[in-house]
Amino acid sequence: MNKFLLFLSITVLIGCSGKQKKSHSIYFAGEIVNPKNDSVILYKDDVKICSSKLDSRNRFVIELDASAEEGLYHFGHSPEVQYVYLEKGDSLLIRVNTADFDESLVFEGIGQEINNFLLEMFLVQENEERDFIQKIYRLNPEEFSTKVDSINAIKLQLLDNLQHEAVLSDNAVAIAKTNIDYTTYLYKERYPFKHREIYKKNSFEELPKSFYDYRKELTFNNPNFTYIAPYYNFMKEHFYGVSYMNCKKDCKKNGVNYVNQLHFNEHQLKLIDSAVSEKNLKDNLIRFVALKYLLRSNVSYKNNTAFIEKFHEVANDNKHLAEINSLYTSINNLQPNMPIPAVWVVDFNGKQVSLAEISATKKDVVFYFWMGEHNRHFKNIINRVNTLNNTKKNKYTYIGISLRTDEQKWKDVVTSNKLQAENQFRAAELKEINNALIINGRINRAIVTKNGTITNAFADIYSSF
Repeated sequence: MNKFLLFLSITVLIGCSGKQKKSHSIYFAGEIVNPKNDSVILYKDDVKICSSKLDSRNRFVIELDASAEEGLYHFGHSPEVQYVYLEKGDSLLIRVNTADFDESLVFEGIGQEINNFLLEMFLVQENEERDFIQKIYRLNPEEFSTKVDSINAIKLQLLDNLQHEAVLSDNAVAIAKTNIDYTTYLYKERYPFKHREIYKKNSFEELPKSFYDYRKELTFNNPNFTYIAPYYNFMKEHFYGVSYMNCKKDCKKNGVNYVNQLHFNEHQLKLIDSAVSEKNLKDNLIRFVALKYLLRSNVSYKNNTAFIEKFHEVANDNKHLAEINSLYTSINNLQPNMPIPAVWVVDFNGKQVSLAEISATKKDVVFYFWMGEHNRHFKNIINRVNTLNNTKKNKYTYIGISLRTDEQKWKDVVTSNKLQAENQFRAAELKEINNALIINGRINRAIVTKNGTITNAFADIYSSF
């Protein structure tokens, strides 16, 4: 408490806009209204730097010494995460209400100007994409470019105004400008695909030669930009779009244009590997492509093996190598005719039992998943299972597995909804079940087994039965 008051007094004394930064330390503190947990965590890139427990008044204090790296950080109060830009000499105070996290967040003190600007851009871009950009994808390319370029110019003018009102470092300006520009570039990368989708065309709209002029200005190798969300999202769309267009134009088999998922994703890996040298960006992009490909439910074992071989060619020192290898192994273990993995769940009496045992006992089984805290999802899933149970040709026993719901709440949900307790189980270890069965938030997922053997591990409870 005293430490927080000391920080607050410092902020009041030196928090005026434009004051010279004299300290080499960085102070970051604040108050969390309606906290969801007991701490705030600070990340640099994707690495946890430090954390601070909330005190009795839901306040936290984080101090970084002179060795701390300047630049873009993220702070998290699970499940929320948001940007914070920190430089030596900053004394930054926040107040945020978790009931409306991004909209209620306010920065005060030294460093407030760039942080409030980045936050404002985040909120503006979130709203404009939902309420405006989605509507103008139907315009012709010239009209679309004119509109998004004019929005970009307005944002850059606001940044220029801020530079005249506050003392901003070159790096802070570069971060803000990249955030603005790459948001516009992202819209343009998406345009051909969105436009074709809207008009349900088989071919793409012919674009003017100047449409992709911004690509001449792209940078793939600035480590300060890697974790700016619009920049990273642009990179994902860019390599997807360029790979697709190049494949469609140049890749042929027996004289015919040839694009399938395996070939296309191998093309993406090769393009990223050749274009990007900044390690974090390359590692993250290659991971993204690998996850997206491997998690497709209709990918065969043969194609998975071919893809992972290509992945290893470009990712021998990738920091996500172990994760992708583990995912590949788990997917192979979920192929048809394989025994269901030895994952343990807990029954209504607190006894641990394996999925293999349940499947062998019940013969034809469909495992489905639910979370008691997601009420709408739960009701929809249970209604669907009840419908399936009541069909005349039903041959399955439907087994529910609760994820993340604590024991007492799980029992209350099962009892109050009059579910058959003998067909309801709770995940013993969420991480284990996620890794072995590759649930990862895919809450409509169902796994079909017969006598302990998998028949379809990537079914959908709504469409596969």
